[in-house]
Amino acid sequence: MAPTKSRRRLCAAALAGTCALGVASGSSHAVGDDVDDKIKNSKSEIDDISKSLADADATLTKTNKAVAAADKKAKDAKGALTKAQQKQRDAASDYDVAKADEDASRTALATNRADQAKARTEVGGLARNAFETGGLGDLTFTIEVLTSNSGVSGSMALADIVMRRQQGVITNLKSSAAAGQSEATRLAEIRRRASLAKTKQDAAVTAASTAKTDADAAEASLVALQKTQKDDKKKLEAEKKKEEAKLAALQAESTRLKNVTTTSKDVDTSVHDVPQGTGFLASPGPISSIVSGYGYRFHPVLKINKLHEGDDFPFACGTPVYAAGDGTVIEANYNDVSGNHVYISHGTVNGAQLTSAYMHFTSLSVSVGQKVKKGQQIGVSGMTGRVTGCHLHFETRENGVAVNPLKWIK
Repeated sequence: MAPTKSRRRLCAAALAGTCALGVASGSSHAVGDDVDDKIKNSKSEIDDISKSLADADATLTKTNKAVAAADKKAKDAKGALTKAQQKQRDAASDYDVAKADEDASRTALATNRADQAKARTEVGGLARNAFETGGLGDLTFTIEVLTSNSGVSGSMALADIVMRRQQGVITNLKSSAAAGQSEATRLAEIRRRASLAKTKQDAAVTAASTAKTDADAAEASLVALQKTQKDDKKKLEAEKKKEEAKLAALQAESTRLKNVTTTSKDVDTSVHDVPQGTGFLASPGPISSIVSGYGYRFHPVLKINKLHEGDDFPFACGTPVYAAGDGTVIEANYNDVSGNHVYISHGTVNGAQLTSAYMHFTSLSVSVGQKVKKGQQIGVSGMTGRVTGCHLHFETRENGVAVNPLKWIK
């Protein structure tokens, strides 16, 4: 029987604001202009795939890419931190060596200055003694030389020893002074290196600190994205379960349709023998306009093949739909999968019981048991049931089994 008025009002309310109503003129198979973009783009994907599933899959894909990028960034940041910390250790070591050299040089220089002070004291004493004794030492020593039984040569030897001792003191002073000057120059260079090492160390500390901050931020970002990824995976799994349930419903409806077309008490009993390819049925619309034809589709999310059992014509909501051939209406009803739909039995054609099916109407114009003629209006197209946009889904079945409609239409 035909849908009730309340059901029609419900369907119309559901479509309000989403479909552009309008009846094309000039052709019994006119196609509306405002075809839903999702239907246009459905050729490479499974028909009427759930938007929420597609969105969940796209979101997870995007998150996975973000996680991969964040993981690489975190690893790069950790690598940079390791290098920065090594540079910091190297700079600290260089600075410690430079400071040790500086301390050693300062100690050596202090020792040298003490030696120079001692030598200067000795030289000063010698000079003072020479001035007081006329250059020969003290009076006792002079008398010993003049009165010595060893003779003048021995005394002169003693005098030579004294002079060499004095000369040694002076030489030591000169050497200490030269060594001190050299050490002072070396200390200045060491201090320059120590200052440079300190600058590098400070820079390394800053770089390591920055690298640590970057690494921590990258790790935090990665952890947050991984949590999002986990949540997105849960959402996708939930949507997959919903999609699997819908596909099960589609399969159940296909099985039910098979049974209806073969067991209905209203099945048309006429018999026809027609040449193959003559187009026993009229195409609902231009064959060239089919946006998604009969055949298997690979589900991009569930990774399974599913048979699309008919052809999708891009009918704008509100476009009249006409019977493809003479026959008897065996079902005109509504369900959540096919929406408002009409099934017409065309009798036995070339030995096979032939049925045509029309789905997703906004409203219906026929009822069960009604005889219809080819080209007679049977309803108005829409987007009821499981669809993504306004269109007409058209099927042909032989003995209840879906076959390619192109076999029967022209």
